[in-house]
Amino acid sequence: MSLITDIKVEIPDYNHMSQVMVYVTSESGHVGVGEAWWGIPSADNPGSTSIPIANVIEHLLAPRLIGKSSRTIEKHWFDLWDYGYRYADEGIFLMGLSGIDIALWDLLGKELNTSVCQLLGGPVHEKIPGYASLPALRDPEVVLSEVKRAMDAGFFAVKLHELDPIHVHNIRREFGNDLHIMVDVNGHFNKIEAIEVGKELAKGNVTWYEEPVRPMRDHAAIKEVGDRANVPIAAGENEYTLKNFEQILQSKALTYLQPEITKIGGITAAKRITGLTELYNTALSPHNMRIGPALSASIQWGFNSPMTAWQEVPWVRYEFAAQYKLPAVEDGYVLPPTEPGIGLIK
Repeated sequence: MSLITDIKVEIPDYNHMSQVMVYVTSESGHVGVGEAWWGIPSADNPGSTSIPIANVIEHLLAPRLIGKSSRTIEKHWFDLWDYGYRYADEGIFLMGLSGIDIALWDLLGKELNTSVCQLLGGPVHEKIPGYASLPALRDPEVVLSEVKRAMDAGFFAVKLHELDPIHVHNIRREFGNDLHIMVDVNGHFNKIEAIEVGKELAKGNVTWYEEPVRPMRDHAAIKEVGDRANVPIAAGENEYTLKNFEQILQSKALTYLQPEITKIGGITAAKRITGLTELYNTALSPHNMRIGPALSASIQWGFNSPMTAWQEVPWVRYEFAAQYKLPAVEDGYVLPPTEPGIGLIK
């Protein structure tokens, strides 16, 4: 048995794209690396929105794990979940638990010299289609330039974070109909607006319309947008608990489910959601917009889940990326991870 000797949290800042990194050290000398959700980015005060989540890890979670076994990950998850229930079963408590959990799985994989995917039972896919996920760019020429950069790298699918459907039509004129286009508006519209935008996106044959309406967890409104606009819907990055995911799947609003591994409770929670996607026969596309532990953990999960249809790959310029490299991508497909733990590549 190897005991946990230290847990540290850092908030590295790469321009406005901060991250919440968790490092768990055991007696073996190995260090597991995890990531919690990072908060809403602030250009004026980078990293500031990550502090409440880091505090949850430092002051509520870490003290309860020092001196305990690094191997009993699921016991730790349920013990911490039970301890924190009166704080919250969603939100920043669960985000903090996500960072701890991912780090523990990474640590176990390193201690046993095998990938987390293998610990979960091994890959069920030879490769997974990846899509280049662009940040919000707004400028039509920049959007086209970044789409071309992604296509030149082999991607056959891109996701836009743009609000105006004109960008989809521009891409279709420039690059044709073979490219998959996803559009994420982060719940920007009210229901009436979302339906009108959705109808326009449907004309551009988008692969999906993501989080079309605010509030972003209004399942009935999400379903109405998809039905009336006749466009596939993706959502789920702002759901938290197993019950939340059951409710959104019961609503029949979605074609693609997008849990965010840094919000749901990490890899331990992800395993439970896998069963729901099978039960409701809904495609899985793990959500992620950071290069590093969050992306690597999502890939481990994606390869272990039979319902995985797409893998999100953040397509940001180097100056916005962390110290980690992108995963192995060949001809637009993400390849199975082989490195120990979650497979971080520096």
